[in-house]
Amino acid sequence: MMRVNHDYDRGGALAYLAAYDVHTARVMGRTSPTTGIAPFMELVTQVMTQEPYASAKRVFWIVDNGFSHRGQAAIDRLAKQFPNAVMVHTPVHTSSGSSWCSPGWCEPVDITGARQLA
Repeated sequence: MMRVNHDYDRGGALAYLAAYDVHTARVMGRTSPTTGIAPFMELVTQVMTQEPYASAKRVFWIVDNGFSHRGQAAIDRLAKQFPNAVMVHTPVHTSSGSSWCSPGWCEPVDITGARQLA
């Protein structure tokens, strides 16, 4: 049996990272040439340094288990930089394919991202 390795190449495509405020239906986003811890934390900083998030008692970040925000290290990193931020992970088995992303949660991000990238 022949083994085939698959290497993922973005080919110049940008990543769109977004945060969605469920209280105001506001999408805050940014593009990045790559994904990872640094781009994710740049998004968090973009949001958490603005009001009302900067002075809020708690701000919940609901994230999947992507490598840039997976596990206790990610929780600790977020809490160290922003003590009022609370990271909540979706169940591991739902991260692939974003099946946790039920109607009403992802459409505003998808629509806004498409408009910003157009």
